[in-house]
Amino acid sequence: SQDFTVIGGSLGEMHADKIARVQDLALATGCPIVQINDSGGARIQEGVASLNGYAKIFLRNTLASGVIPQFSVILGPCAGGAV
Repeated sequence: SQDFTVIGGSLGEMHADKIARVQDLALATGCPIVQINDSGGARIQEGVASLNGYAKIFLRNTLASGVIPQFSVILGPCAGGAV
């Protein structure tokens, strides 16, 4: 999940890695994914590393498509790739 009250809910490299690991676990076990999004977007201070995090997450979303259920709860601004 992304929490707007913590650094604007921005996605950084380590945050993206954690989300990707949860997605990998869900794919391996067949468990549905529920994502709670309340984010201002990428953590720009981290530069390209934070943008690469979106690539990791989007790849796993694509791999999970049609395989396991995926749900997103959108709260707040959720700019750009935040969803």
